[in-house]
Amino acid sequence: MLKLESYEQHEHHLPASGKFIIAQFSKDWIIVYQAFKDSIAEYAVANQKFGGPDYDFNRMTWLKPSFLWMMYYSGWAQHQNQENVLAIKMTRSGFDEILEYAVMSTFYKEIYGTSKAWKDKLADSDIHVQWEAYHDLYGNKTDRRAAKIGIKGEVQRRFNEEWILEIENVTPYVVKQQNLLSANRVDHIELPQERAYAPADLTILQKIDATTISL
Repeated sequence: MLKLESYEQHEHHLPASGKFIIAQFSKDWIIVYQAFKDSIAEYAVANQKFGGPDYDFNRMTWLKPSFLWMMYYSGWAQHQNQENVLAIKMTRSGFDEILEYAVMSTFYKEIYGTSKAWKDKLADSDIHVQWEAYHDLYGNKTDRRAAKIGIKGEVQRRFNEEWILEIENVTPYVVKQQNLLSANRVDHIELPQERAYAPADLTILQKIDATTISL
């Protein structure tokens, strides 16, 4: 599923600073990442959707488009209950719809006007967007910020039933890259070919306080 490139190429094609949805994508799909314990990951790969006794549809689940942000968050698949990194290919139309109706998880006066208006929108929304520090290959903070997107309720159901195209457990690939990093063989590391993502409707970027980019 993943198209790969060197870390040097990866960095060369990304902006040095700003708030961006950093992801691998085509004109039809985008890849997001999630990390789970064995039972959830095994069900997801076997059924190409989420479910089973250990998956909780009543809690918000977070999508991470950036591979390195997922690595930092999961400790390269070593944190408890995050031992399996799943690459999830989903439709761009579904992803853009998620962004269109997202509410920021923190208050932005220029977007919502008042704290009360924001809190009301947040309480009513099944989609939250949060900007986090983007960490480089070595785990160091950069001047970039990357998005993670929380979904629940009907949106989570639609993600699972309508928008997922493919689920792959990429943990063996993750472990290989982490071993290369530990051995200081950075020139051999291959990362997903990621770029700054722009939805079809660029005004969506303003709604989530993203740095404006051109198609």
